[in-house]
Amino acid sequence: MRQLWHHLIQLWQSNRIFKLAAAYLLLLFILVLLLPWLPLPYAPNYLDFSNSYIPPFTPKSIQTSHFLGTDGLGRDILSNVLYGARSAFFISIPVMTIATILGTGIGISAGYFGDKALQLYRYQLLLLVCLISILMYYGVYIPIQIAQYSLPYTYTINSLAVLVVLIIAIGILAICLARYSYWKKSIPLPFNWMVVRLMEALNTIPRFVLILVLASFMPPSVLLLSLLLIFTVWTSSARLARAEMLCIKQLPYFEAARSIGIAPHRLIWRHALPNLLGPVLVVFTFGVGSLLALESTLSFLNIGLPTTFVSWGRTISNIRSNSSAWWLVALPGGLLTTTVLAIYTCSHYFTKIIRSKIN
Repeated sequence: MRQLWHHLIQLWQSNRIFKLAAAYLLLLFILVLLLPWLPLPYAPNYLDFSNSYIPPFTPKSIQTSHFLGTDGLGRDILSNVLYGARSAFFISIPVMTIATILGTGIGISAGYFGDKALQLYRYQLLLLVCLISILMYYGVYIPIQIAQYSLPYTYTINSLAVLVVLIIAIGILAICLARYSYWKKSIPLPFNWMVVRLMEALNTIPRFVLILVLASFMPPSVLLLSLLLIFTVWTSSARLARAEMLCIKQLPYFEAARSIGIAPHRLIWRHALPNLLGPVLVVFTFGVGSLLALESTLSFLNIGLPTTFVSWGRTISNIRSNSSAWWLVALPGGLLTTTVLAIYTCSHYFTKIIRSKIN
């Protein structure tokens, strides 16, 4: 980690393109954080019907304080562009962070344990299947139904109470089954095979088509869309982490550490994970850039997000009502393109650092 940080500092001092891209992203992120305290003249969803389709920097736009113009409903483009940047980062960074942590953990476990190293008792496997089924029902299906039909909060409380009771019942059942020798026989869990098959199944269907199909069954919600994106994005980091873990397992220092009896969690945390941080960082940066574009595409098509959600894609979609309003595409589209290009530029130099370390 220290060596990677040292390389990043050297790159900042020596490469102007990387410095420009990183400085742009840093300033934009700071601007997004300080956005609620900026003295913007209009809120992003404020409708000024008397001043629709005002071009930017015209006498009328300066007079009405719409410096970057308005859309067909009179919404201020400056506020929508800035709040659209906040919405893009608000979705892409947390989603990619959770997906990277989840995918890296699953990939490392699949690469380290394989298909035979992970042993479970029969009763543990049975209870694991029951627990996953219950969590999928009460943790995914029920919240979707509550959000779709706007049910009162008492339904949420009742669902949580039932979930707690079922988890306690599963714990009691585990204690009872553990007394019988049949249920205490250990069997190998083919975790690597399960992870590979799941990744292949998710990658067989194009991501956009999968999101489009799943979003059609869900009410428009930022939270549900974020969960859907996590479900479809984690495979990229999992595939990389699994491949890297398979290579690290064959290295002499790792085999020597395992031969002297070091616990698996220490092997992964102290020896495997530091070598995975560089590739995972590259996957993370590329994923953030792709999620920025995907979020704008979904909001442009009005899929999975509420109509009141401020986004670059929503601003661009207003061009369909007036094709001569070029600023509706140029301003948010230019900012989106510049942001994604800056992220991919940083990721390109991260890849060069990793290759130099390997060589």
